[in-house]
Amino acid sequence: MSAFLIYDVKVAAALLVFYLFYRFLLKKETFHRFNRVVLVGTAVLSFLLPLCIITVRRPLETAQMVTEPAELSGLPLQELQPLAQQGLPWWPVALAVVFWGGVALVLARVVVSILSIVRIIRRGGTVLEEDGCRIIVTERDIDPFSWMKYIVLSRKDWELPHGSILAHEKAHIAYGHSVEVLLVDVLSAFQWFNPAIWMLRADLQELHEYEADDAVLRTGADIKEYQYLLIRKAVSKSGYSVANSFNHSILKNRITMMSKSKSPLARGLRVLGLLPLVCLGLVLQAKTVYVPVDKDSEIISESGIPDETMPKFNGGSLEEFSKWVAEHLKYPSESIAQKVEGRVVVGFTVSETGDVTEVKILRGVSSELDAEALRVVSESPRWAPGIADGKPVSVQMTFPIVFKLNGAQSSEGSVVLNVRSDSSVEVGGKVVQAKEIAEYLRSLGLNGQGVTVYIDAAAGTPMAVIEDLKNELRKIEALKVSYRKPSETAAATRQIKPSLDRKTKVETYDQAMAGIDRDDVCVVRINSNDRVFFGNGAFDNADEILRIGKAFLKEHGAKTCFMLGCDRGTSFGAYQKIQALLNQIYVEVRAEKARELYGKPLSDLSEDEFSAIQGLYPISVLEIQMKG
Repeated sequence: MSAFLIYDVKVAAALLVFYLFYRFLLKKETFHRFNRVVLVGTAVLSFLLPLCIITVRRPLETAQMVTEPAELSGLPLQELQPLAQQGLPWWPVALAVVFWGGVALVLARVVVSILSIVRIIRRGGTVLEEDGCRIIVTERDIDPFSWMKYIVLSRKDWELPHGSILAHEKAHIAYGHSVEVLLVDVLSAFQWFNPAIWMLRADLQELHEYEADDAVLRTGADIKEYQYLLIRKAVSKSGYSVANSFNHSILKNRITMMSKSKSPLARGLRVLGLLPLVCLGLVLQAKTVYVPVDKDSEIISESGIPDETMPKFNGGSLEEFSKWVAEHLKYPSESIAQKVEGRVVVGFTVSETGDVTEVKILRGVSSELDAEALRVVSESPRWAPGIADGKPVSVQMTFPIVFKLNGAQSSEGSVVLNVRSDSSVEVGGKVVQAKEIAEYLRSLGLNGQGVTVYIDAAAGTPMAVIEDLKNELRKIEALKVSYRKPSETAAATRQIKPSLDRKTKVETYDQAMAGIDRDDVCVVRINSNDRVFFGNGAFDNADEILRIGKAFLKEHGAKTCFMLGCDRGTSFGAYQKIQALLNQIYVEVRAEKARELYGKPLSDLSEDEFSAIQGLYPISVLEIQMKG
């Protein structure tokens, strides 16, 4: 709802700017039909412009990218309790009630007006049909008016000379004025709070009268007699807002306009002033999207086939295939016994016939897990093939399968690395140079999965030191690292991926982003001045980051991925702060969902209920090391 209200405010601003442009540059000119097009066109454009968002893609250079899941279950429960009890603010609900109440009132007014006109038409008698118009004579004492293809006159006006009246109302019908008024009335319902829309509506009806008057005079009617006719019928009685009344309340302006000389055509070129206004509106709405690129490439990774032509599984997205794999996947007993887990990335091709072929392991974990991943994907049912230029095509796909042992605990211990001011590392009372840390830990027998390394450093330590240390830790297969704070009893664990090969030593962008839709990615970047760029803006306020992050997570659900990157000059303290905020985003959204679904705090949920909440909002954070 808040997104729609923001959109409506943008519409209101555009309407005001466009209307003021018309008011000061075109209103007094005699280009009646041209001015009509400008008024109606800018009204519609005001509603469309906020939807036209130009996306500016900027590269986000990466030196390494790792997928690092965090765990929330280890956080102290007392931190969750107060968050779960927080209520929603009342003012957004009140604002929504007021807004939609105004919309309903305006639309009700339009409907009542139309029903009243229809009632008069049905009760009157059709006395004549000519020029595609139906003339209705009613016994009611009302002023002549037209609506759609109907012209309504009272019996008294019908029995008097009425040639000019009919010519006037036929002009309204021929020019489609009723349709324009009805369109603007509907738009007005969603802008009822905006004076500009009501002034625009009044000016549009004024133009309708000018144009109809001009049509009457072009039939050869005497201008003086026609003006006297308007004066005699100076008081309107129709009162139907959607109708075009012969006697409108702008009599003085109409008489003045009849006598006014035609405006020079060159003045119509003033409308070109709308172009910079439209361009300005588009620029103000431009959206910057940071797209990661590989370290040694300036080419931004893009899919070769648009989303709408990608292969579909069971008529749905890749998520449907994920569900099918989860149902048919069997964890090898040997891997369970050895507590082997990890993320296997499988590559395969969906052929022109929809068959899954060329299944291969792009990144493996162990022979047992790799074999199971190959088996499951190879047994996939037929897909709907990808389409390009209207023809089925073969499409290469990448799909990650995560093997995770629930409740698997490490038995190999942990170690704390204290980073010193000279970038050396203190381990158990011994000082070791960062470039020697991997060899030293290996000499202690701390090697392989299950070892957790806690990195402790002063808040002002540059992230360059931390990242170089993590690169050294990668030489020890699949260590885990936790950014430790002395004031905290628990910290989220991040898994450090091992080197992929001797050449790159990093996980590539395509491998890390396998199975992730860019629309579901929220980029979080901290520059060397510790300025935080979150989503599409720069923020200094933690509450604002928390609000935006929660809204993004709620919108994208289980597909959400926060992409966290920093410059090498970013301080360790700033990085820790953003890590904690990302953690808090998941905590608060999960707590709110627990209240919504189960009516109790997150800490009171059963194991099954908590697992269900985790499934709705699984943590997904991509950590990126940036250049500079």
